[in-house]
Amino acid sequence: GDAILRVGARPGDIIYVSGKLGAALERITPRLALGRRLRGVATAGMDLSDGLSTDLHHLAEESRVGAVIEASRIPCAGSSERALDFALNYGEDYELLFTARASTRIPARIAGVMITPIGRITRGRAVLLEGMMGRQPLVARGWEHLR
Repeated sequence: GDAILRVGARPGDIIYVSGKLGAALERITPRLALGRRLRGVATAGMDLSDGLSTDLHHLAEESRVGAVIEASRIPCAGSSERALDFALNYGEDYELLFTARASTRIPARIAGVMITPIGRITRGRAVLLEGMMGRQPLVARGWEHLR
């Protein structure tokens, strides 16, 4: 009964990620302590094993909501031109993607892990990325198990 599920995100919730994304080869350690601390705080969540673009779609689909994330807020592991691509589309990070009510105070660090707000849950079903080109659909280009 304490599990954080993909179901439960509601319009207005804030979307968060832990750590830096796109650094799977640097650290593969599940965020178990962080997950335990998020029980009763997160409205929905999952690990980022398939890439943010794909896993955010899974969370939104299960919760029957949409999402808007800001490219500039995504904590990328590197600073190369491809850092955002790695952060969005490569899996095995084992960082956490979770949502919480806008009224819930989420600290910048939990269990010693950096926490970054990257967007908001919306009505409808569109999953969008906001960047220099405005809002565009976020294509799920991470790992898909049933391809």
